[in-house]
Amino acid sequence: MGTAAISSDEIPSSPSQGLMRSAGKAAIWVAFSKWLGLLSGLVSLVVVARLLTPEDFGVYGFLLIVLVIPEVFSSDSLNEVLIQRTDLKTEHSNSVFLSSLCFAALFFGLIQLSAPYIAVLFDVPPLVDYLRVMSLVLFMGALSAVPAALLQRHMQFREITIVDVEGYIVGAIVGVSCAILFQNAWALVAMEMSRRFARMLAFLYFAKWWPSFRTNLIEFKSLLRFKMASIGLRLVAAGDLGLPRLFVGLFLGPAALGMFNLAMRIQNQAMQALVSPFGAVAFPVASKTQNDLPTLYKTMSTAIWLAGFIAYPAFIGAAAAAPVIVPVVFGDQWNDAIIAIQISMLMGIRLPSSAFNGGVLRGVGRPGLLLKVSVFALLVLLVMLPFASRVSLEAVMIALAFQKFLGWFLSSWAVYRAVKFPITRQILAGSSVLIAALVMGGGIWWAAGHLPDDWSDLTRVAAIIGLGIALYVAGLLIAAPAMAKRGMSSMVMLLKGDRKMAIANLRKVS
Repeated sequence: MGTAAISSDEIPSSPSQGLMRSAGKAAIWVAFSKWLGLLSGLVSLVVVARLLTPEDFGVYGFLLIVLVIPEVFSSDSLNEVLIQRTDLKTEHSNSVFLSSLCFAALFFGLIQLSAPYIAVLFDVPPLVDYLRVMSLVLFMGALSAVPAALLQRHMQFREITIVDVEGYIVGAIVGVSCAILFQNAWALVAMEMSRRFARMLAFLYFAKWWPSFRTNLIEFKSLLRFKMASIGLRLVAAGDLGLPRLFVGLFLGPAALGMFNLAMRIQNQAMQALVSPFGAVAFPVASKTQNDLPTLYKTMSTAIWLAGFIAYPAFIGAAAAAPVIVPVVFGDQWNDAIIAIQISMLMGIRLPSSAFNGGVLRGVGRPGLLLKVSVFALLVLLVMLPFASRVSLEAVMIALAFQKFLGWFLSSWAVYRAVKFPITRQILAGSSVLIAALVMGGGIWWAAGHLPDDWSDLTRVAAIIGLGIALYVAGLLIAAPAMAKRGMSSMVMLLKGDRKMAIANLRKVS
């Protein structure tokens, strides 16, 4: 498997410039994928949310709770070793596939047997059938893990983009169709299963990889140390994902769990579209620049600024405008979720910086340091959740926000320990755009309470969005005029398709 060919006029003047150019191209492809995914995902989410109830989303939330740990072992962590390792052999890929497949079969069997008892625990009888069907995604994950890692290892993000877009479109079509037909949680199950199945087939096709059982014990042992650290990190991430859902579902009920899921799903889709295109390249770039720290610093600073340039106004603006937008977009049945959605959006402020920390630490071979930080943050959350979940959904969201910001600070410290990249530089890389976004958010919040009552819902939403854009641009031109002009000109270049000029322009941002 090879990387895409480079024409003669694209030959870099230095290895570091070539790497940054490759990283920039990779980020653009991932961004294209995630933005299309955000569009299709939001459209399908809006349609499905208007047809279903918070209780339906709560049933789906229980499925996520049960599957979160099995997916760690069957797909989410074992493939990372294929990206980080420098001397990759066929036996290594086969070892990861066999491990993933065995775990998928084990947990699939356990879920089939324990589904009735899980339904009794959550007091949701229909959960039995949902669990037995949804657990098939474990095998899809096992078959996707290796080809996905191989594409990412070679930075073939054009192919990954096609895979993602195909999955988003298939999932949206199936999900919306099932929501219209069934109007229950089966629509959410069908949406997710069809998306994963389409991605699995596309990954296998583009990676030109076919499952094989040929491996040996020596190669398996050589991967074991990294696997254990990676699995540990994923288990902690699974705890971050599953524990709040578990406590909300047990103490506050399915409706509250559905609202929690909607709030976190909106945040996740925004993160995938606005931040992950830049964070996705952190792991492979850090792996290649771990012995060239100036290039790593430059790449991180530029990526953090650009991610913040896009993400800060989106998250802060969405939080400020939620009371106006949520009833119009999702329907009045979701009004009780507004505060949870606002808190979820404000959590996104940490993402432009924190999204890179994990990839950098894994890329330079320090997953153990990240694991220690993540375990500590998870323990803090575990202490707070039993109390918060007995109060309200909003209390759970506040506890989760505190834990997320604590984890962000600690992971920034871990990056400093690993590669000596100063915490202050990580924070200040996006400070100018954060200030502009906060000014914008304040203006939106004030305006939302003073819009004329006789305006239509769509007029109110359009006015809020227009005001937000104007305030953000004005704030940028005041706080950082040169950087703002360069960032906006780069966005125009990308929209026009001039990727080479946009990448060259972006390298000058920080």
